[in-house]
Amino acid sequence: MTVHETAPTGRRRDVVVMSLAIFGLIAGEQLWTRFLPARLAALGAPAIALGLWGSIKDFIDATLQYPGGVLSDRLGNQRALMLFTAVAGAGYVAYLLAPSWHWLFLGLVLATAWGSLASPAMFALIAESLPSRERARGFLLQSVLRRVPIVFAPVLGGLLITALGLAAGLQTGFAISIGLALVTLWFQWRFYHAPPRPAAAPRQGLVQLWNRAGGPLRRLLLADILARVAESMADVFVVLYVLQVVGLGAVHFGAWVGLQAAVSIVSYFPGAWLAERLGRKPVITITFLMFALFPLMVGAARDWLGLTVAFVIAGLRELGEPARKASIVDASPPDARGQTVGAYYLARSVAILPAGIIGGWLWSRDPHLPFWLAGAVGLAGVLYFVLAYRERSST
Repeated sequence: MTVHETAPTGRRRDVVVMSLAIFGLIAGEQLWTRFLPARLAALGAPAIALGLWGSIKDFIDATLQYPGGVLSDRLGNQRALMLFTAVAGAGYVAYLLAPSWHWLFLGLVLATAWGSLASPAMFALIAESLPSRERARGFLLQSVLRRVPIVFAPVLGGLLITALGLAAGLQTGFAISIGLALVTLWFQWRFYHAPPRPAAAPRQGLVQLWNRAGGPLRRLLLADILARVAESMADVFVVLYVLQVVGLGAVHFGAWVGLQAAVSIVSYFPGAWLAERLGRKPVITITFLMFALFPLMVGAARDWLGLTVAFVIAGLRELGEPARKASIVDASPPDARGQTVGAYYLARSVAILPAGIIGGWLWSRDPHLPFWLAGAVGLAGVLYFVLAYRERSST
């Protein structure tokens, strides 16, 4: 498909169906996912287990991104995405039935797995469904629909917890997620275009994929790793900082998460406008800078005003995400897009595995330390990206 071609209507519809399916799953998850660390703590999990929670999420990303890419190349993106939706539903059931904090980790594995497995299929579906010049818009649609539920769902989750208590509020949220997963699975089965699959590309080894990747993709990956280390080291402790250090409630936290999502949604449009006029590098640079500033602002916050500023900055972390994803897709070999995207995220996730545990160790000594170190690592990533990354010229 050349840049002058247009995508068939059925293929465009697949992007919409995929985005709406993501919307349904995330709408359910956002009722409870931000409050799970508080549930772990309430059930007696030690600080190291909270750090391990974040590291296990990163480990799942590390181990399942590449297999997800291989499955999407083998099964077809539509069938793979339906399979991964079923895995998500199984995770929600595991959360609902977990009798202790130890068992919540089983739900974590399954519920987190769907996003890790599905990511390469989502990238490949957008790449196959849209011409190159429209791919950033495809990622824009996906990103907006991913964020819209975050505007309202965490507040609803906070209200459920306030009205029913932490345990009963989360149980209600898990039940809602199970229902939404079933509806989403039916929606995908009914409306995906599902054209005949071409012959699958041979599976390629990670070293071969790495050798085929260009220098810009490798440098983007390294900068991305540093930004995500900053995120992973601190993010799992943000809810505890709000509730325990600043002393504000679950509804406040849910409102800030909603504010973050609203800022993200609004930022996508000027981000796309800037990327078209200035190139992708400036907006990706701003994104990486926000990854560094968010933990610094949380660690410095002492009241609701400081946290409000921090969560606005957190929303701006998404400014350049469609541009970053389009850069990854454009640099991936067309015959192995799923595998290349999976390999990219595999490398990123493996590299950030220790961050959550390090954050837990720092938190147990001083609640501010994870945020300070995360900010320093993020700033190093910004500096590297500005100095080392050279944007590929578009044709």
